Amino acid sequence: MGHDDVAVVRAAYEAINTGDAAAAVALVHPEITIRQSDKLPWGGSYRGLSGFRDFFGAVSAHLNSQVEHEAIYQAGDRVVQLGRTHGTLRGNGRPFDSREVHIWRISDNLISALEIYVEDEVFLAALDGGRPVAGSSRSD
Repeated sequence: MGHDDVAVVRAAYEAINTGDAAAAVALVHPEITIRQSDKLPWGGSYRGLSGFRDFFGAVSAHLNSQVEHEAIYQAGDRVVQLGRTHGTLRGNGRPFDSREVHIWRISDNLISALEIYVEDEVFLAALDGGRPVAGSSRSD
């Protein structure tokens, strides 16, 4: 735990951001679980390597996005990433900008769980054809 866990998460972001699917899969535990709000078309619960591929395939099919990190740190047995995700929806070209939190669990230097939290209403407004919406800048 500790520095090595944060290094695994940083390597995962690097692989995902550069589109290196082989490097990303090499960091994933065979029994990984991924969870994101099922209010979003790509959300839900995913399990295993096929679930990992399905989730990132669904995200890629819907979004052209980038994650900007504000902080990545060890929090007990988890690694927490705070940041923003922004980009455009592939289906309609509408922009989005949302605060987000990713909570990672690392087991034996492999990613065993990922929880993803975004401002659902930002994506839902863009999906529903509402005007572009930016995430809240309030500190709660």
